[in-house]
Amino acid sequence: MAHLFRLLCLGAALLAGGARAQALSELRLLAAELPPYTYQVPSASVSAYPGPGRGVLHALVQALAGRVGHSGRIEYLPWFRAQEIARQGPRVGILALTRSPEREPHYRWMVELMTDDLVLVGSPGVDVSDLGRVKDRPVGVLEFSGAEALVRSLGFAKVSPQREEWMNAKRMKDRRIDAWVAPRAMVVHAVREVRGNLDVLQFGQVIRPSRLYLATSPDFPQAEAEQWQAAWAAMQADGTAARIVRAQLQAEVDPVEDHKRRIREEPFN
Repeated sequence: MAHLFRLLCLGAALLAGGARAQALSELRLLAAELPPYTYQVPSASVSAYPGPGRGVLHALVQALAGRVGHSGRIEYLPWFRAQEIARQGPRVGILALTRSPEREPHYRWMVELMTDDLVLVGSPGVDVSDLGRVKDRPVGVLEFSGAEALVRSLGFAKVSPQREEWMNAKRMKDRRIDAWVAPRAMVVHAVREVRGNLDVLQFGQVIRPSRLYLATSPDFPQAEAEQWQAAWAAMQADGTAARIVRAQLQAEVDPVEDHKRRIREEPFN
């Protein structure tokens, strides 16, 4: 009996060790407050205890993860920190990362989840037919984004980076910036979140496609990446991906009143 008990204990220990090893080896998935792609309700700007993740790319990646035997757990961090960790690894994935020349060598670009338009948006009366028209005006961008890298590379004089796009929407509403460079879906969501008026904004030049990826740290093995890619191809073929995108992009945007924000103006970590 004692021998049987020792064997049972050994078996339980091996199973537990195997579970821990599997958990340790699972691809770590990171995201940030990038609505409508990835976000929490309530967000960290509203509550000290942010709620569960939502968004079109959050839902796509959770469905994709389930097909490769991944838990689907996605951690939310400040955007600059998520990118920093994903560049370093080991075994880290990040969504929704825009593929750009500046970022190209730093990640493994595993799955292209969707494409949006990076657009130039202006306040009433501001000419947004070309980026050059606002080069000397106050321009809002998401901090540590492809949009920020772009306008800085072009020598913009008055760049106003913010940690989340709702901050840019609020600055546009208050006429503290004249223009804003961001993906179209993010602009629409952020303006609705701060009860702004989309009808008075000038949607101008489409600067370039905003290709949104599930990317990983460079160390992620090619063989495992191919499993995720095959599962993504299956999701596209059977219509699952398209159904998720349609449902998520039609979701209502709940406005957040200014007085409910824990941080109202300054960027937060």
